[in-house]
Amino acid sequence: MADHGINVSRADTAVATPNTATCGIPFVIGTAPLSKATGTAATAGLPVLCTSYDEAKEQLGYDDDWAKYTVCEVMYYHFKLCACQPVIFLPVGETAEASDVSAAVEQIELCLTMFGIVPDLIMAPGFSQDATVAAVMDAKAGSINGMFTGKALVDISAKTYTAAVQAKNSGTYTEKTILCWPNGTLGDLRFHGSTIEAGCLAETDTGNEGIPYESPSNKTVHIDGLCDDDGNTINLTYNQALVVDAAGICTALNFMGGWTAWGNHTACYPKSTDVKDYFIPLSRMFDYVTNTLIKTFWSKLDKPMNRRLIDTILDSANIWLNGLVGAGYLLGARVEMLENENPLTSLMAGKIKLHVYMTPPSPAQEIDFVLEYDADYVTSALQS
Repeated sequence: MADHGINVSRADTAVATPNTATCGIPFVIGTAPLSKATGTAATAGLPVLCTSYDEAKEQLGYDDDWAKYTVCEVMYYHFKLCACQPVIFLPVGETAEASDVSAAVEQIELCLTMFGIVPDLIMAPGFSQDATVAAVMDAKAGSINGMFTGKALVDISAKTYTAAVQAKNSGTYTEKTILCWPNGTLGDLRFHGSTIEAGCLAETDTGNEGIPYESPSNKTVHIDGLCDDDGNTINLTYNQALVVDAAGICTALNFMGGWTAWGNHTACYPKSTDVKDYFIPLSRMFDYVTNTLIKTFWSKLDKPMNRRLIDTILDSANIWLNGLVGAGYLLGARVEMLENENPLTSLMAGKIKLHVYMTPPSPAQEIDFVLEYDADYVTSALQS
């Protein structure tokens, strides 16, 4: 039959909308008083997504004995003091030991299929000071679901700042770990350093539209003092905090107008000299871009590998990165397909390699003023 009229069809948009990664979302492994849940209790060993303090109490229960029920500490600090959400909890048995927590770290793999979220902060306050737990957390932070990356927030158990530095130097840590020392207090409450750091990271990310380009250092934290694991007060001076910071440990400092987080470095510092690894915001921005590229272009897998597909990926990625540059989250960025990285044999095998160049801004680690007496001002002021 002859077609007499007007027809309209719709073509696929040439530029893909970015599926940006989520940042500042903790994955908290610990003991929970499930028998005290005010609603349907969560199942031990399965992740639980919570967006409020009340919701967490409904599924996990609550108890003031934070030494016994470690998730309650994070629940209180993150929801009540930081007002940040969501948090993904993984409750383990009330009598869980370090070996149980190490095994439970692997359950972060379930978060994407259960909630569509990849948490980027792995923490286990009360357990992460164990060397085995810390090593497992570090390894998993570098390969979540086999492809995504994040950070492990690990505590150091030490009574003095020199002991903390010694403990750090005796371990093997990578850029995937942020080390925290000591604990913080608020009245009679006591929080692990990792709990405080996670809250500070989440608050900072929230203030920047969820983009982790800013360091948590020198940002307000909700504490009124520092203590060791036994509750003994620690008075940390500025010079002592500098020693801790120089060892690649994040701490807290009451120096200029209140308590703040202090430290820009991941645990690979000072051994690593690669700025993208040892600065927290740079390393997290590389994680963020990595995770976003994977999520955005996963739908392009297995499509016919032709020029249209390559141009769509390049154009979409460059437009997104240019937006980050325009907003000040990156100093510059681009994506290219380099001929020397894509030999004919690889292209025939369906393998494309795209090269991303990007530069996040470094934190202002040091600001120096040079004062000089200028005699010319005497002449200009006193002579007509």
